[in-house]
Amino acid sequence: MPEMAGITLGRTIKADPAFASLPLVLLTSVSYRGSANEAECTGFSAFLVKPIRQSQLYDCIATVIGTASQPSSSRLITRHALREAQLQVRARVLVAEDNLVNQRVAARMLEKFGCRVDVVTNGLEAVEAAGCIAYHCIFMDCQMPEMDGYEAVTEIRRHEAQTGAHVPIIAMTANAMEGDRDRCLAAGMDDYVAKPVEPRTLRATLERWVERSADAPAT
Repeated sequence: MPEMAGITLGRTIKADPAFASLPLVLLTSVSYRGSANEAECTGFSAFLVKPIRQSQLYDCIATVIGTASQPSSSRLITRHALREAQLQVRARVLVAEDNLVNQRVAARMLEKFGCRVDVVTNGLEAVEAAGCIAYHCIFMDCQMPEMDGYEAVTEIRRHEAQTGAHVPIIAMTANAMEGDRDRCLAAGMDDYVAKPVEPRTLRATLERWVERSADAPAT
């Protein structure tokens, strides 16, 4: 800001005994190495880089207010911390996979990320589950008995066309051939991961789509 930057304003507020206990949230368009640490040392409770989603801003305010009465809670609230909390509290995920080993591996990884996980074994069950529960994300195997992933996503999207909803559906396939991703996206899926899925890839994909399912950016 002109005349007095946010960090300087924060120092000034914290130096006044009348306002020293007031929680402060720093919003910035530019983040440089050490900027979050500087904000924390100044006394800010949270550090967020713009643009900020409405849901992130809401969660930040709620978290700041909730921890204001807890002197022992000194962790700086950042976008990463909010995303971690969002996954821990909100993410309900459906895994559609017919292979028992793959089911257990995927479910165990997602549960370690803090998700509540439901598992189905074919496309018919996936369509039924998606019609009953508002999932934050669906991981869909492409090759399954009774109804494969391509047919299942078509049915889910057909139903969504009537309700206006849209659940992120991530294709999981052992086929890593050129054109597989395009086929998945053309069928109505939002993203694609190849099996065997690495934990880092699974987590990054999950975070990306859970975050995108939140509200539009706040101004």
